[in-house]
Amino acid sequence: MLRTGESVESIGQASCNRRWVRNTAWLGAAALLLLARGAISTASAQGPPPPPPPPANNISGFGMPFAELLQSQNAADLQLFANGQASFIQVEELPRVGPIFNSRSCGSCHFQPALGGSGAFINEVRVRNNTAGGPLHIFASDNMLRGGPQQQGPFTVFENGLTATPIGCQITSPRCAKSRCQREEMRRTTFSPRLPICDPTSPSFQAGANCVGERQSAPLFGLGLVEAVADADIEAIAAAQPVAIRGVAKQVNELGSTRVARFGWKADHATLRAFSGDAYLNEMGITNPDFSQERSTCALNVTKFGVLLDAGDDPEDAPGPDGRGDVDRFTDFMRALDAPPRIAENTSAQAGHSLFNSIGCGGCHTETLTTSANPAAFVPASTGGTPLTATMNALLTQRTFHPFSDFLVHDIGSLGDGITSDAAGPTMMRTTPLWGLRGKSVFLHDGRASELVDAIRLHAGQGGPAASAFRQLSPPQQRQVLDFLNTL
Repeated sequence: MLRTGESVESIGQASCNRRWVRNTAWLGAAALLLLARGAISTASAQGPPPPPPPPANNISGFGMPFAELLQSQNAADLQLFANGQASFIQVEELPRVGPIFNSRSCGSCHFQPALGGSGAFINEVRVRNNTAGGPLHIFASDNMLRGGPQQQGPFTVFENGLTATPIGCQITSPRCAKSRCQREEMRRTTFSPRLPICDPTSPSFQAGANCVGERQSAPLFGLGLVEAVADADIEAIAAAQPVAIRGVAKQVNELGSTRVARFGWKADHATLRAFSGDAYLNEMGITNPDFSQERSTCALNVTKFGVLLDAGDDPEDAPGPDGRGDVDRFTDFMRALDAPPRIAENTSAQAGHSLFNSIGCGGCHTETLTTSANPAAFVPASTGGTPLTATMNALLTQRTFHPFSDFLVHDIGSLGDGITSDAAGPTMMRTTPLWGLRGKSVFLHDGRASELVDAIRLHAGQGGPAASAFRQLSPPQQRQVLDFLNTL
């Protein structure tokens, strides 16, 4: 409850002081072990706390597969999920990883509050004047190793040198002694550690100044449902929106078809397979059938301490006898991840839910979507040609879910990241799904908001009127909106 003279910003600070660290990176891995033993269970529902404090941030159940997969008749699909989950946490080694990359494992960026979630740090940088495509690559294979062979008593250990911590110096650090690959990367992307964060409404931006947009990894929960929504349904949402806030159903040509994009901060992909393949190349430097060309050959056939840094064996991720490569196993894992569990709304949250819609937040953060009558008609097969299983197709068919996003790109003014991605210009971003919001520790695309009240306040452009309406609510009403958001 607000005390006399207390602002909603002070509520956010108090909440920050109470926030407990939730680096539960391996909840998903633990879930895998439980799956193998057939012992998965979810925590009992937490009873509503006494008003006026908000609901507790119960994160039980995040990172779980669809409940139907735990049934015996879906054992094959459950195994696909488990195999994908194991691949998701696999740490890639030289010469497969790189030569330029941001991470060595999917799980190292998608772990909060469980495997498949978001991250607690910024893992990607985009440069405005980069015409080569893709993100800035922070690490490089040619500065991963250091020290040469190491001894432990009479034994030689780490005979090929040590892996530098944290996997080499970061190109974003002004003090990093850049390797050959990193110097090439700076030239290719026009990056400099001195570049500011983009403000696409600023005079310097309008004058063409270079800048960067930073991004945190987005949660993957429930994305199989999102993939299974028909294009026409997303286009219908746009058509029904008032002109003042109407979003754009961004079209992409992907895997031989033109579809409405829905994945990524700028809605760059329409399918989980392409989403996975792009990430495998750009985040880990691993080529695959859909993205088969290396970003750089700076370390090709180069060795260090006897270790080959990069081999010309593209695509490095080829499908096996089952028609699946790693990108397909990542896809299996994401497709079967259930939506984030909701917390029951208490009286305050119920009032906040109504206010959320009445002040206009629901205009873009669409609460309810329904999947297609036959997702297999447009969900692509694996890179080896293995189609979506009939049982998974049935599970995804005509399923109603609540993502609180229209998956359209909107003009959000100064909150945009300054990067142009096809039809998504510098001020345009895809509407962020709000489901699972309580499992995050920082908000917005670059984590600039540590509290929900800050994230709301920073909305601009088409989101500006709703943010203004929120500020005009009484402090108790603002609290009710925050209570509602903390149930998602």
